[in-house]
Amino acid sequence: MSLNNKKTIRTAALKFDTGMNGATIGVVFGCAWGIAGATALLAPWHAWAIGSSIGISIVLVVALSLAHKRRTSGTFRGRIYGIAVVFEVVAIVATIWLLKLFGLPHLLMPAIGFIVGLHFLGLWKATDLRVFLWTAVAMCLVCGIAAFLTSATANGNVDLRRAVTGLGCALVLWAASAWSLVRPNA
Repeated sequence: MSLNNKKTIRTAALKFDTGMNGATIGVVFGCAWGIAGATALLAPWHAWAIGSSIGISIVLVVALSLAHKRRTSGTFRGRIYGIAVVFEVVAIVATIWLLKLFGLPHLLMPAIGFIVGLHFLGLWKATDLRVFLWTAVAMCLVCGIAAFLTSATANGNVDLRRAVTGLGCALVLWAASAWSLVRPNA
């Protein structure tokens, strides 16, 4: 009896449900960004924006769960995404420390949003889905523009910087998740 010694070839890619996982996570974080941006608005607008953020997120999660059957599995390279997440966490911690050190805490939200946007480049490379590329570009643009807006001290009680960052990032994430309903594997 001879033993057949075949080498096992490991692939760095796993199969995952591209639509449900990524889009649902995007909706949840979109809700969080929306609520964060809504808290920068004056009453009654902040209550309306918080309610809308929650409502939009619920509708999208339900729509994504109903559309689950049309999806096909996609590629996910966990190592690539893991590296992107590690860089994201390190960059966020370093940015928080540096902005507080230099007395620029008003830039925290757009800076963190920009870093989160960059992490979508890693998700794009990990999945080959172009939706993550435009998500990265859109979030970075929103946060880059928001960084130059006035803060609450300059125009009363509305922090335009925080409102635009939060609500803008929420809209980007919701749009990306909604796009997966139209083109699940794009």
